[in-house]
Amino acid sequence: MERIPTRLALSRRNIYVPDLRCVLCNAESAEHLFTGCGFSFGVWSYIGQWCKIDPVFAFHVTDLLQIRSNLFCGTAGKKIISGIVMVTMWMIWKMRNEKLFGGKEPKVLDVAANIKSISFLWLKVDLGLKI
Repeated sequence: MERIPTRLALSRRNIYVPDLRCVLCNAESAEHLFTGCGFSFGVWSYIGQWCKIDPVFAFHVTDLLQIRSNLFCGTAGKKIISGIVMVTMWMIWKMRNEKLFGGKEPKVLDVAANIKSISFLWLKVDLGLKI
């Protein structure tokens, strides 16, 4: 819903932003950052393979949030996928900020490794699942 402070969202709120291009590639909006960015596509591809689900193709952020509804698995499996999707979106946002504010070069494999680690911890602690 363009509530996160991407460059485009800030610009629409009348905040001066000298460059509207995505830090990771080009045009930055929430839709682009999570679904259209080449870097994000690489992350989603890796996560789809890791979770052994069909390739993740999303045109809108809502598509990402509804991935679990397309799965044929139990409630626990759907909770796991929902958690992984949330962690993935958070890590993409975090990498974007590290690039923008810290100059760190993003690497798909580094982000994917962090997603795996954090997902394991979140699923074990926050969702109360026994893994």
